[in-house]
Amino acid sequence: MEKYTIHEESAKQVKATISDPLASKKWPKFETAIAENPFYHPKYRRIKKLEEGTSFPPGTYRFKDEPLRVVYYPNKEQRVVYPLAAGTATDISYKKRSKT
Repeated sequence: MEKYTIHEESAKQVKATISDPLASKKWPKFETAIAENPFYHPKYRRIKKLEEGTSFPPGTYRFKDEPLRVVYYPNKEQRVVYPLAAGTATDISYKKRSKT
């Protein structure tokens, strides 16, 4: 099975927004896991599809390896992953918005 690649320009911009040094050190772990399969990870809840209604486009996924969280969009046809945001739990919000 052909591996996925990470869009370099997007990754560079998103990686620059990570303020926590420990989270920055976990970035290579994200790249390795996503290259194998951006839709599934054997560790429970490491990768999760985000629900509709978040501030991100439909089909977006979240990778979590404390303290790092990365929101990304995988393109199946091109086999490219586009990182959209990265940071810690306090830096990045991807929870579903309430309707009130």
